[in-house]
Amino acid sequence: MLGLKKENDKYIFTVACSKEKLYLNLYSGNRKVKQIAFDPALRIGDVWRLEVSEDLGEYSYCYETDHHIFTDPDGTVFEGRKKFGNLKDGTRILKTPIQEAVAIPEESEEWMNDRPLGIPYEDSILYRLHVRGFTKHHSSHVPKDERGTFRGIIDKIPYLKELGINGIELMPPYEFNEVMLPDFGSENPYQTEIKPTGKINYWGFTKDAMQLAPKSAYTSDHKNPRNEFRTMVLALHKVGIEVIVDLYFTSETLPDQISQVMRYWRIHYHVDGIHMIGNAPFSVIARDPYLSRFKIFADHWEDGNEMPHHGPAAGLKPRYLADYNNGFQDDMRRVLKGDEDMLRTLMYRIEEHPTDRATIHYMANVGGFSLMDALSYDRKHNELNHEDNRDGTDQNYSWNCGEEGKSRKKSVKLLRKKMWRNAYVLLMLSQGTPLIQAGDEFAATRLGNNNAYCQDNEINWLDWSLISKNEDFYNFAKYMIDFRRRHAVFRQKEPLRNLDYRSVGIPDASFHGVNAWKTDFENFRRQLG
Repeated sequence: MLGLKKENDKYIFTVACSKEKLYLNLYSGNRKVKQIAFDPALRIGDVWRLEVSEDLGEYSYCYETDHHIFTDPDGTVFEGRKKFGNLKDGTRILKTPIQEAVAIPEESEEWMNDRPLGIPYEDSILYRLHVRGFTKHHSSHVPKDERGTFRGIIDKIPYLKELGINGIELMPPYEFNEVMLPDFGSENPYQTEIKPTGKINYWGFTKDAMQLAPKSAYTSDHKNPRNEFRTMVLALHKVGIEVIVDLYFTSETLPDQISQVMRYWRIHYHVDGIHMIGNAPFSVIARDPYLSRFKIFADHWEDGNEMPHHGPAAGLKPRYLADYNNGFQDDMRRVLKGDEDMLRTLMYRIEEHPTDRATIHYMANVGGFSLMDALSYDRKHNELNHEDNRDGTDQNYSWNCGEEGKSRKKSVKLLRKKMWRNAYVLLMLSQGTPLIQAGDEFAATRLGNNNAYCQDNEINWLDWSLISKNEDFYNFAKYMIDFRRRHAVFRQKEPLRNLDYRSVGIPDASFHGVNAWKTDFENFRRQLG
């Protein structure tokens, strides 16, 4: 693995760079105090190596080539971005503090004994949240210095347990530059100073992220992100809640690099799974013994039919892989609003349970409308993104129930509540693994914005006062989660066969139309038993 390590009192720097010259820059504070050249004779391919015997513990470092200074892409800790969204930090080169980087993180006996929970997919109920947005709102009643942090999540563990979920999915918790800069491609043709655009990448899906380092701005004291993240994982594991981490990869990311990043999070932070967003090189991951028996989500698996039959991964359990896409959401929204010819699709989605992998089901997610917005808006309202409402998908499969946006009409409000409950029933009583977008359990709204990637404000921050305002929604969500947990028929280990293979007189599942044992598939039919 590339990056910095210390062996036998020597500091060893390894980094990939295609340029012909490379330098290590050492800093004391913001002042560069020394520059050391890498020896081209020690270069292997595009990987450079530098060994330094003198004590460098008081310095921080980054690299330079052709007058271009860049951060160590394989660094595990950084200094310079303590405050989320600080525009002055947008163009700052992150430096790695050497002493902290080579220090062995605190490992208590509890941490050493911590193990992945290994909750089967059929028993999992997932909850996706943004570290900052989850507790940043003042209504969270989290101590001010802990709002929007990993410790803020710890403070909300009693709520997560009361809700009934047993797994959280964290949107990118690693170091990324949320301050958006002009995109000139690989080069700046104008040779001018790059200045922030003024917009914030709130979600964190950026191609230049430092994926091995927990984000400093998500910590309560900004001093030790690695330990605070570990403390959060340990606290969640103690109460039976798994931790899944989002990792964003582009088509340019090498498969080996993807595996190394995923291994790092599993080994060093004890996470229970990874949601791969972007590229999913199945053949590499499926053969990596470190990633066996480890939850891995992806939109699709590019060569998913090529399971390994030999080598170190020959015994891999394929059910640790999962499809994670909008298929269930889009189909079930169409069912909800009564589109024609949806009965076969409804039957398929209720029973969807592949033998070789799992499926993650949701009715709403980060990209697109919130669940309540899908029942309140016919069209997107992304004007606050300042892109002339051109961003975000136009395929929302939503219905405003008679009035666009917030309504005071009793009939509209009652219909939306009924539709919202129907959505939860469809989600919790289908065979796939259900996932709830944070806030949907108490009918949170993003005001019709279906692409709120740049909104670091109350559009994305959870308003916890809605729990009491929409108490009936929240109680129904808890009831359906508990109902699924208490009835194993809705979360079976094996796919349904629609046959009486146990010889008990009835099939394991059957569908009915207007008449029993006969399903009617005319395109105008909307009855299914």
